[in-house]
Amino acid sequence: MLSIFPDLLTFGILSPFLIRIAVSVIGLKYGLERLKKPYKWLSVFYIITSIFIFIGLFTQVAVLVAIGVAKVDYYINKKSGEKPNFYIYLLIITVLLSLLFTGPGFLAFDLPL
Repeated sequence: MLSIFPDLLTFGILSPFLIRIAVSVIGLKYGLERLKKPYKWLSVFYIITSIFIFIGLFTQVAVLVAIGVAKVDYYINKKSGEKPNFYIYLLIITVLLSLLFTGPGFLAFDLPL
């Protein structure tokens, strides 16, 4: 089937850029919220990985660390008696995995070799 808006496909490089900005803002929000809870060291990882993802520097490494941080945060919240929303964490990890495979996109310091 033909695409309805084929001209928009030329802007495909913007999609990882938009995903990168959105997930870094969400990670920064979670990092700042984490400062008010136990395990404050986790907020440092959230904030640092969010900054690296936002500017597109060492994006794939930062994404791998961010996936680990999200998993640890989910299990810490679950263990402490809070009821974390599994689907939010699943969505965040899925978006991070898409960044891992597609790269940082437009306006990033990472360059594909």
